[in-house]
Amino acid sequence: AGMYEIDRELGSGGGGIAYLGWHTRLNKQIVLKADKGKLSTSEESRRREVDMLKNLSHTYIPQVYDYVEEKGVVYTVMDFIDGESMDKMLARGEKASQPQVIRWACQLLEALYYLHSQPPHGILHGDIKPANIMLRPNGNICLIDYNIALALGENGTEKVGFSRGYASPEHYGADYLASQGLSISGFTTAHSRAFGEVRSRENIVGTKNVSSAEDRTSANEEETLADTDRTLADGEETLSDADRTLTDSEKTLPDGDKTLADGDGMRASFLSAQGSKYVYSEKQVVLLDVRSDIYCLGATLYHLISGKKPDQNALRVKPLGEDVCSPAVAAIIAKAMAPQADERYQTAQEMLNAFMQLHRQDRRVLQRKKRESFCAILLTMMFLAGGALTFVGQKQLQQRENALVLAEYSADALAQGNVSEAISLALSAIPSGSSILDAPVTAQAQYALSNALNIYDLSEGFKAVDMLELPGAPFGMRASPEGTYLAVIYAYEMAVYRMEDLRQVIVLPVLESALSDVAFVNETQLLYAGADGITLYDLEKLEALWTGETATSIALSGDGTVAVVVDRDASEAVAYSIADGSVITHLDFGELHQSVAVNDIFADPEDDIFTLNENGTLLAVSFSNGSVVIFDLEDSERDMILYEESEYTSFSGGFSGQYFAYVAAGDNGSVFGLVDTDQAAFVGGYEQTDSFLLQTDETGIYLASGNVLIKFDAESLSETELAYTGDVNIVSFAVKDGYALTATDDARFSFYDSGANLMSTESGTQNFDFTLLAGDYAAVGNRSETSVRILCLEDFDDALLLSYDARYDHDEARLSQDLSKVMLFGYQGFRIYTLEGEMVAQVELPDADYIYDQQFRRNADISYLEVIWYDGTVRCYSAVDGKLISESVEEAPSADLYEEFYTDQYVIASELHSAPMVYRRSDGKEVAVLESDDYLTYVTQTGEMLITEYVTASGERYGLLLDSNFETLAYLPNLCDVLDDLLFFDYESGNIRQCRLYSLQEMIALGEAYFE
Repeated sequence: AGMYEIDRELGSGGGGIAYLGWHTRLNKQIVLKADKGKLSTSEESRRREVDMLKNLSHTYIPQVYDYVEEKGVVYTVMDFIDGESMDKMLARGEKASQPQVIRWACQLLEALYYLHSQPPHGILHGDIKPANIMLRPNGNICLIDYNIALALGENGTEKVGFSRGYASPEHYGADYLASQGLSISGFTTAHSRAFGEVRSRENIVGTKNVSSAEDRTSANEEETLADTDRTLADGEETLSDADRTLTDSEKTLPDGDKTLADGDGMRASFLSAQGSKYVYSEKQVVLLDVRSDIYCLGATLYHLISGKKPDQNALRVKPLGEDVCSPAVAAIIAKAMAPQADERYQTAQEMLNAFMQLHRQDRRVLQRKKRESFCAILLTMMFLAGGALTFVGQKQLQQRENALVLAEYSADALAQGNVSEAISLALSAIPSGSSILDAPVTAQAQYALSNALNIYDLSEGFKAVDMLELPGAPFGMRASPEGTYLAVIYAYEMAVYRMEDLRQVIVLPVLESALSDVAFVNETQLLYAGADGITLYDLEKLEALWTGETATSIALSGDGTVAVVVDRDASEAVAYSIADGSVITHLDFGELHQSVAVNDIFADPEDDIFTLNENGTLLAVSFSNGSVVIFDLEDSERDMILYEESEYTSFSGGFSGQYFAYVAAGDNGSVFGLVDTDQAAFVGGYEQTDSFLLQTDETGIYLASGNVLIKFDAESLSETELAYTGDVNIVSFAVKDGYALTATDDARFSFYDSGANLMSTESGTQNFDFTLLAGDYAAVGNRSETSVRILCLEDFDDALLLSYDARYDHDEARLSQDLSKVMLFGYQGFRIYTLEGEMVAQVELPDADYIYDQQFRRNADISYLEVIWYDGTVRCYSAVDGKLISESVEEAPSADLYEEFYTDQYVIASELHSAPMVYRRSDGKEVAVLESDDYLTYVTQTGEMLITEYVTASGERYGLLLDSNFETLAYLPNLCDVLDDLLFFDYESGNIRQCRLYSLQEMIALGEAYFE
């Protein structure tokens, strides 16, 4: 279609061939599914089918965008789903854990409930199996392969294909049900009518049966009725080799004037005028309904959790034992796979409720009480019978193994920004501890929970709030100026969320185009491309204030008083007053129009200029012929033509005060330009081969190219660096209130402070197309994934202990024993501050290049800094006033930096380039090996736990909280000191913050409070 390119084949099956493709204009991966058989149906039927699929928009279903006919093949264009199908996981011999299966089951059931609820009677997937379930890198699933999906009639639908082992008994037909002794009373039945060509020249009187499904088994276990078996049902069906339609009232024979009356539905005969013979036949068929999908899903879950494909005969499926999953989960799967449909879950929602109830009970106190009661009774019986200790040991081992897996999943979820999932999984890894069947809490579970809660990272910056799951991949995102709301447009709705708690405020229908735009007028009102026309909506009143003409693109003045809108590639724009929706003027573009793809439902390339200045008097527009014009909405005589025509195909631009900045790109390179609109004069700019990214507002002009983001000063034409991304290139960015957010082509995004210092970096699975900064919030997402990460700026002012001059270079920060002073020190010297920020001492150390080591010492009477030189000189300086309190000459220290640290029971030996070793003090026996990647600097005992402090080769400091078995319970970034149960953290921003150690019970309470 001049828009899609095929890259390579992904796979093939009974439904067709899937190709990895490329959208040439949007530079976006897609999937094209080729099916020659679809040409056997009428174009109207094909269009109706694709329109049905295009209207589907759900988190766990790929978005269908288009269909294309080319060289006798029909291609369905849809989302590329990154990941692998679950059959590959099973082929490797992997089994899924119970928590995984429950999570996937809930997602699949949400997708099925959505499909089954589509008007008028629902959509049946028809072939659910591991090969048709994609596992995304973020752990979520996507239900794929809609070549078999059918729109349900009032009573169901006939099958077109299935896969043995996953198919329900009714998939095999009425004869099969009867042979297995299964009743068909629970199903709707119908008569299947078909024509089949024969080569005999005799008259045929037919009751010939259509071949049964058992006789059509394909190599890949997919069975599809042949093209000659063309079933006529529920209205009208079209024969593939002619335009011959049979209706319920009359059945017209090909090439003749012979009519089959409805009176004899089982028998009829005719002779073709051309000598070919056709057989008309009927047989009783079972109509599939939503319960058939329920069975397929149950069989799929059975395979995933057990690693074994269920028997294709539903009566011979072996029940799942306790060695595979819990009895409650086994019962859900067994009910879904009941041979008799009436005994299954009757809807996807009913089965989903069963899983959700199971999940809630596992997490809530009520279930814990039930479990405790059950365990008490069970243990009493087992103690009476004997063997209790063995049983308890096995149960605890199983719990520990499960906890380790859940802790890993929690870490994976946190890496994807899914905070709620990370906390939930970490909590699930922690047993209640109220029964002897409960294993002790693993260190890995505590570590996962402390990380998910992020309780020990007190650095200023944007921290993950949670992952926002959308019904479909976003076309565009906008935030209100202060970050109160986030509006996301997908196919074909706009959902508005409250940033504070990610609760959905409203969902509104938008025009069926990926170009549909939205703009916030102020903090509570937004203008969007509604299905009924451009609409101003109030988020506090939850009502539309006014509606105008149909439009896709919106240009809003900086002061929020004027909006200009245009519909796709229309040659006229309309200006509205925001106050009352009245039309200010119509702007005629003449023969010009903006560049719009033939298929505008796929994605918004955002490669056009359509923007207003601050007061709404100037409108800048780029057009498909490469021209760029600044229209004066008050006086057309003052219009400015920047390009009357050009070879540029991609544009971006905006106003900043009296200046208009723009970038343009084409095959021969890119250009950045600056225009003074007051003087109607070109100010300057430059060209290069690499592309530019541009953002403008009243605070300035921001330009990114390659690995550098700058602020461009229009008055002085000078540049100020805001971010440098090293060896990766910037693909999108946002700047607001002194902070910069960049997304780079290595699927990462990073935050920078006002001094262009890197604050934090996080990674994803794909490059981030959308980056937003608004108020204290940030949002990042891409056009291919249905999840958006939300982050919030945290300053931890309530944890602030001391602010000091951040320019002072030092290696460590330590507190005096009485918590009244803070010493910042390094090999060059030290400073001492009061907690009020007053500097009471500054000392430069002599012969700094010959200092061997420094150690901060504390005891009940005094705190001091001990400095050791290579010649054996030792000087001690007071941590209160900085005065020299002692000086001596000892034996020259060894050059290997060997150190020993002592606790009540252990001695930890550390030397350069070797892992620290832990020995028991009583007998000198080695008991553990500590973290070996970095250099150990301090060891502090706090109760039964240890805190080890490290410094990396690049000078970064961190600590680890260890339990009595030397397993890590928490990571402590930027840790600088420990006093009793107080932790102190030193940050480059010139702030020292403090918090206390949290107990496990406190962390559990924080986790539960998160969900409340």
